[in-house]
Amino acid sequence: MKDKVKKGCRTCGYAVGVVFLVVFICAWIVQFAVFYFATSMSGCTGSGLEDYSYPGAEASEAGPASWNLMPKISLLAEREPMWYGEAFDVIPSNEASNVASAPVGTWWQTWGPIFYTYTYEDVANSQTTMYMRRKLLRIGQCHVIERCDGKGPVVTFTEGNKFFVNRLRKFFKMNQGYSYKIYLDDEFVGVAEETQHGFQSLTFRDDKTGKSIASSVLKERHFHGQYDLWLVNNDDDDKLPYYVSSAATLLFAFHTINEDARKVVSQGVKPDQGSSSDKDHSPHFLSAESKPEEAATELDEAKVASPQVTPATATESEEAAPAVPTQEEKKEQEEDAKQAAEEKLEEQRV
Repeated sequence: MKDKVKKGCRTCGYAVGVVFLVVFICAWIVQFAVFYFATSMSGCTGSGLEDYSYPGAEASEAGPASWNLMPKISLLAEREPMWYGEAFDVIPSNEASNVASAPVGTWWQTWGPIFYTYTYEDVANSQTTMYMRRKLLRIGQCHVIERCDGKGPVVTFTEGNKFFVNRLRKFFKMNQGYSYKIYLDDEFVGVAEETQHGFQSLTFRDDKTGKSIASSVLKERHFHGQYDLWLVNNDDDDKLPYYVSSAATLLFAFHTINEDARKVVSQGVKPDQGSSSDKDHSPHFLSAESKPEEAATELDEAKVASPQVTPATATESEEAAPAVPTQEEKKEQEEDAKQAAEEKLEEQRV
């Protein structure tokens, strides 16, 4: 009896192991197919980018436009999700944080059973120029950014040894959230610091001086009525390619979207307490705001309280009001009163 039980348990164990192995292999096959579709099939190849001009990119002190691949100041605008993935448009901006021109590219997020694949596609030629994915077998979050042309450094965005410190900061709800290290190839060049309470933002600092070299902030939660809008700003002396701050902000933007509690404070926006809507907030610091229903009610009450003047009521008011005597009428009244007083005096004498 015991042998049969052992044999049955062993058989069940083998069956479960085979099922897990098949699922694991199938997951990797699907992941490879999805990754191949998002990158190579979308034109992310070195041969397709020879002598490419990279439209929409801007030069910096660190390198030309082909080094940065992105504008210096840009807006990441959330798009309506599609069946094949979610996306953020890259819109050039200016010092006033406004829309400067039409979108120059799009960040795509492609689903995978093991990890997501992020690709950047420009608008001018629908050309995929770089991709980003998560690196496995790492403690905490670790993403790598690679260019499709094979040029430039491989950028690594990782928690590293800050994994436990980040969890403590999040547990105690400190103002500064997660911190990440940034590597260009194998060289440590800077850090990125998240602010998860109050203003959702990212600050990029130089590893040696600690000076801020780039930043991004959640600007709006109701762009075109319902979408998130992030502002990404790179300094003139930023030694990182402009696409590094854009890619890191993209990860934070998707993290914010996927959060259960979406009631965060974006720049210039103060959420209403107890409101069930998460994005239906507008700036209240420039003018007092009243609801349309309340305004209509107040207007109706004002109309009822104040009587309306019509021709009939105007005539009645004129008739009811006492007439004002003229100067001649006043003199006649005085003479009549004087004459009556003299007549009364003469009668008393008689």
